[in-house]
Amino acid sequence: MNIEIPITKHPDLPDGVPLVASFNDDRNRLSYYYPILNEIEGVRVPITKFIPVHGSYDTYPDIEYREITKFMQNIQANEIFVRGDYSSAKFDGKSGSYINSQDPYDIETTVLELLRQLGRSKRHLGGRIAVREWIPHDREVRYYINKGNIQYRASTDEGEEYPDDMAEKVSNVLQTFSWSCDFIRHKKTNKWYCIDMGLNGLYYNGKTWISHSEHIDKSKSPEQFINEMPHPEKLKR
Repeated sequence: MNIEIPITKHPDLPDGVPLVASFNDDRNRLSYYYPILNEIEGVRVPITKFIPVHGSYDTYPDIEYREITKFMQNIQANEIFVRGDYSSAKFDGKSGSYINSQDPYDIETTVLELLRQLGRSKRHLGGRIAVREWIPHDREVRYYINKGNIQYRASTDEGEEYPDDMAEKVSNVLQTFSWSCDFIRHKKTNKWYCIDMGLNGLYYNGKTWISHSEHIDKSKSPEQFINEMPHPEKLKR
């Protein structure tokens, strides 16, 4: 279980650490940042619907799977993506996040696998799942934003086109804290979509300090400050 740590600056923190928070901070919820992104003119996001989940990991979850069928029918989709509020499936995305049937029983199979994978990775569900428009993509890029300024972008390919204009619009709205912001490009339309965000800082997983957001360039990751971090008990209120 992650230790709950306040995100306000603490005198025991070394200079330069952008953020310290629990992984389960509310700002890591899709239901927190998706409505913000959805209101930014010129920023394209997948069509998304949130479905409440009642129960817990040790009880059979109560989910209206027919609402997911209705969502697929409303957007005329045969494929959608499903994830938890904090995280998507962490071990096998195809079995735990990809839905290609409008049959509620088939949908249930995928959602239960998502819940199993989230439980196995000790990630909170957040009381809801999100079903999203499926975006077949050929490129991905992640931007790092700190207090309204883009620090750099990271991509595994060497393409010449990037959604810099969209990232700039996101950074103009999110003026506080440090964030990672992910985009994918639709492989047929070449249109970019902003799909995910996360706090870019450190959290304590019970054993060590870990970065919220994965960095390709480790020299720019908050994990460079791990050896300078005080014991997490000192940061608790």
